Amino acid sequence: MGLKGFVEGETLLIKVHMQLQGETLNSAVSTRRPALAFHTNATATVTLPPRHPRPGPLAVGAHILRSKGPAALFSGVSATALRQTLYSTTRMGLYDILKKKWSPAGHGGALPLHRKITAGFVAGGIGAAVGNPTNVAMVRMQADGRLPAELQERSGGDRADGEE
Repeated sequence: MGLKGFVEGETLLIKVHMQLQGETLNSAVSTRRPALAFHTNATATVTLPPRHPRPGPLAVGAHILRSKGPAALFSGVSATALRQTLYSTTRMGLYDILKKKWSPAGHGGALPLHRKITAGFVAGGIGAAVGNPTNVAMVRMQADGRLPAELQERSGGDRADGEE
């Protein structure tokens, strides 16, 4: 996974926390406006709650470090590693197979550009489909870090002892 995976995991964790800012655990009460409003002759006033400025990525990362410690930055790391492994090996392996299968036999394995692009699209698409379920698991594990401890057990999390 290397340095890219290390940095990507923490960046995705901060992104998930930023996307979930302002959401409450009780989803029955929503203060959002409808996406489509019809204008009628009836007059009604709607009061919306005041908008509070949202912190940026550095502030969110600092808050995670202060409130939960450095170990919280590694929530979802097992799903991140699995996603990278599945996606990368599927994509690279399929590309190599397609490149060999589609190359003309008499030209020493040289593949025309349009076939390389097609092989890349096919291999990347299948790799994305294979890696997508682990991406969902990674986001769930990272979002669970915002929940109280008694609710975090529902997905197992990244536990070293293997218990769920």
